[in-house]
Formats: sequence, C-alpha cells, structure tokens
Amino acid sequence: MVNEREEIRRQVRELVGNRPVRWTDPRITRGAFPGRDWCLNVFDVPSKERRELRHRLWGLLSKLYDDKGLALLVLFHTPENTDRYYAWVRQEHAAEMAGAT
Repeated sequence: MVNEREEIRRQVRELVGNRPVRWTDPRITRGAFPGRDWCLNVFDVPSKERRELRHRLWGLLSKLYDDKGLALLVLFHTPENTDRYYAWVRQEHAAEMAGAT
C-alpha cells in the first residue's frame, strides 16, 4: 500500500514528464523553512519549461488544498543545477523506475 505522500509524489512525477521528484530532505536543503514538510523538488527542468509545468500542476495543487487543506510547495531545479548539486537523484530515479517495471 502506498502512503499519501508517495501517492502525491507519484502524481507530480507523472505530471512533470517522469522527471526525478523528491521530497525535501537534508540531502537537498539544509535550512528549515515554513512548509518544508510538504515541499517537493523536481529536477532537470529547463527554465523555459517551468511555466508550463506550473500550469500542469495547478489542478493537483488546487485539489490538494481544497480537499485536504494541503499547501504543496514545488521547487524546480535546472538541469545545470541538477548536474552540479544533485546528480545522485538521477541514479536513484533510474533505480526507482527500474524497480517499478
């Protein structure tokens, strides 16, 4: 059985074209900020695609807020920043996708 957080992550991953998606954790950010518990990071998103992806996510974000009072925060990381700081997410994503098939 998949828990609520993983189901939300799966839905976001599907909406953003199966890019790596991770909940914020100490490997991704060291600082605390309001909403950190419900913050997803999407990797390998070119700047020019962010607006379209926000539009794709809007329905899910609105539904989560309306149905559950959940204000999901989504942060995008460019391919260049993914290379520089988070290359490991690609390996984890590939392993996760291989295990899902």
